Amino acid sequence: MPVRDNADRNSEKENYSIAIKMETNSAKPIIWAVSDGRAGNVAMAMGLAERLAALSDGHIVQINQTVSGPRAWLAARMPWLPSQLQMATYPQPTVVIGAGRRIAPSVAGMRRSGARVIQILNPQMALRHFDLVIAPEHDGLQAPNTLATLGSVHRISPQQLTVAQSEWAARFASLPQPRIAVLIGGSTKRTSMTDAMATKLAKDLRILADQGAGLMITASRRTPEYHAKEIAASVPEADFWDGTGKNPYFGMLACADALIVTDDSVNMASEAAATGKPVAIYPLLREQGKIARFHKQLIEAGHAQWFDGNFPTAHAEPLDETGRAAARVAALL
Repeated sequence: MPVRDNADRNSEKENYSIAIKMETNSAKPIIWAVSDGRAGNVAMAMGLAERLAALSDGHIVQINQTVSGPRAWLAARMPWLPSQLQMATYPQPTVVIGAGRRIAPSVAGMRRSGARVIQILNPQMALRHFDLVIAPEHDGLQAPNTLATLGSVHRISPQQLTVAQSEWAARFASLPQPRIAVLIGGSTKRTSMTDAMATKLAKDLRILADQGAGLMITASRRTPEYHAKEIAASVPEADFWDGTGKNPYFGMLACADALIVTDDSVNMASEAAATGKPVAIYPLLREQGKIARFHKQLIEAGHAQWFDGNFPTAHAEPLDETGRAAARVAALL
């Protein structure tokens, strides 16, 4: 079963770890995709980098940098200090794309190298240190160098879905139609997933299966293992990814006729809406605040509906905010 994300540890110690994947060609634009290694941030940085690379024929350098301790505190307040990214040897970047506030100071510091610096999500530092800050509308950032998106940027694109359809179609071919991909999150810093919530979700999925739906279900790292087991046991005929083997997530999005997404994740809902298929938001945690505003915007724009116990039917054009953001960055180059 999926394992929860590890909490930040040893916050008083400095911890820098760099994981690199490189493709280099000096004649092409070099795009750094920088994150703190967390799955959601990696997806955002790489998603935008991949779309920009497609527009510019660029090459991507993926950098996962974990920063904590006194240096992280100083960097956020003194962005003129040398960037931690400059302490290692990479191909000189044309543009640096960062996702997540922890690496924002390092990204901002790369501006002195002559690169364009792009920050995804609120950096929680002065916006003037970036050429462009891309953040969801519900964050409310307003400045000439900001781009507000409906939801998050991500790695889902028409090309990705076409490839995933070919790769995963055979796995899901035996499921009855309509096939519904169910994307389950779980506990957040604000709200815990309770036994009652998991039991209600399991019962609702059982009803859909009894009505003839073929379910493709994936839990997340935030789904408590015992809740994932309960949900899987309620619909044993479903294709439930238990965290072993290759992740079929892209395949589920590509092969589904409709999608159900729990209400605790902006990323999952944004990715579901990018398919252009009917999407229903399942009120698992009944989130409030920013995430509730996002769901309201998504539904008002016609990209989703609230789950009402039935097959999702709301249909709209694919939501391509990542493509729009990539075009804005390309214009800066």
